[in-house]
Amino acid sequence: MHIHQNIFHESVYDQLSQNPIFFTNWNIKDFTQTQLAFQKKELNFKRVQTANQITDFTFSTKGIYNVKPKLRLLGNVDFTKAYEKGLGYNFSTERTENQNVLSPNYFFAPKKGDWEHQHYFLQGGASYAATSNWLMSGIAFYKNSRSFRSIDPRPQIALSDYGAEITLGYKIKKHTLTAGTFANIENETGSVIYVDDTQNAPVYTETFTQFSSGYGRVVFNNSYNNYIFRTFNRGFKTGYQFQNKQTTLNALYSYRKAMEDMYGKDANGNTYLEDDLIRFKYRIVEHQSQLSYFFDGLSHDYKLVLNYNKQQGDNFSVAENGQNYRMTADKIQLLTGILKKEGNQFTNYAFEFGFNYQQQQFIDLLGSTNKKLNTLDIFISANKDFKLKKQQLLNLAFSFNYYQALDESLSLVATTTNTSFTDNVVRPDHAFDVTSKLNSKIALNYFIPLQNSKTLRIFATSNFLNALDNKYQKYFPIENKMNNYFSTGIALVY
Repeated sequence: MHIHQNIFHESVYDQLSQNPIFFTNWNIKDFTQTQLAFQKKELNFKRVQTANQITDFTFSTKGIYNVKPKLRLLGNVDFTKAYEKGLGYNFSTERTENQNVLSPNYFFAPKKGDWEHQHYFLQGGASYAATSNWLMSGIAFYKNSRSFRSIDPRPQIALSDYGAEITLGYKIKKHTLTAGTFANIENETGSVIYVDDTQNAPVYTETFTQFSSGYGRVVFNNSYNNYIFRTFNRGFKTGYQFQNKQTTLNALYSYRKAMEDMYGKDANGNTYLEDDLIRFKYRIVEHQSQLSYFFDGLSHDYKLVLNYNKQQGDNFSVAENGQNYRMTADKIQLLTGILKKEGNQFTNYAFEFGFNYQQQQFIDLLGSTNKKLNTLDIFISANKDFKLKKQQLLNLAFSFNYYQALDESLSLVATTTNTSFTDNVVRPDHAFDVTSKLNSKIALNYFIPLQNSKTLRIFATSNFLNALDNKYQKYFPIENKMNNYFSTGIALVY
């Protein structure tokens, strides 16, 4: 099977990189892709804690290498240089472009500024058939990033994240049972500095650094110029697989528990990993179940992926010895599709359909915020290859994602005279979340065959996000303009 032949198979590669033990006995050919890409986003209609403009330059490579029939290696390396313009109310490494609410603990100031980031990511994995019955796989990764802002206040953030996973499996004829465990540690060190220290005073409301602990609760935290976030993730997974020559059925369950500790300064102004310096603790418990089906036929491929995800996040203030925030989220996702092909190089057509249903609630007990949101996304896509001269191919793809808020509510009770965060973040973000939207996408991929079974791929993608109604006016008169996304690049596949 050729993993890289069509965007239809991207979900298959994602599953392979996350659970390589399930693919130990697949007949997958060696594959390497090295890519250079550029992306620019103009976000005119968005949540507040996301930049107005984002520009990325990315170099990446990924691949699969069959050392021997029983041993397969896989891995990827990514480097991204990113620039953001016009980001306010957020000094964290998270953004609300693809999530409704940030994790509860972070520093911020209302004033918008420009950011610069460098991201590095390395991951390697292997799957091995030790005997005809016993299988094993392992994954290890390392992530490193640097971020800073170029205007007062000037946050500087360094992040490192490393972890590993090991899985064992037992195969009986066409059936395989698996069990594994995983863990990773993320360290984030940061500081907020000023060229003009007088700007860090309550009288200067736009530049005064404050601390969010929840969703609506804003306090002063004197560790703004020296702090550490440390997150420890751990969990386990278990799975079942049925496989014959053309059909693969996978069932997977995983449990994850994460604890994020925020460390402040001691009496001498130093910050280090000591339990006495923990100010806030944020715990996330996650359950995830997945059922996937894939049929690799001579002329047709079929796939179906069903996911269920349940999360609960609880934030605790150590000094006050109590909980102030809870997040709950239940998500159901379905993706299904069919692809008609000629051999492994030409796609007559491919169709995909999916939906994503979410129920979310965010409660800040001390900030007196209660946000509820039930949403539905419906996704459809189609792509087709066109034959050109000299065995060159052009793939044209269209996709549409329709978003609808099925039920929503926002309850706010002012507990302080400072309502800046509520008025300028919570309300406009909820206005964005309740508005129906359509994301339209067109993509072109031009394939040029080279010598020694290599292929050059030149690609370009354009996205447009439009609001379909004016429900946002119920909560906040945000500006309703179209979002534009454009990306292009070149890749060598062999």
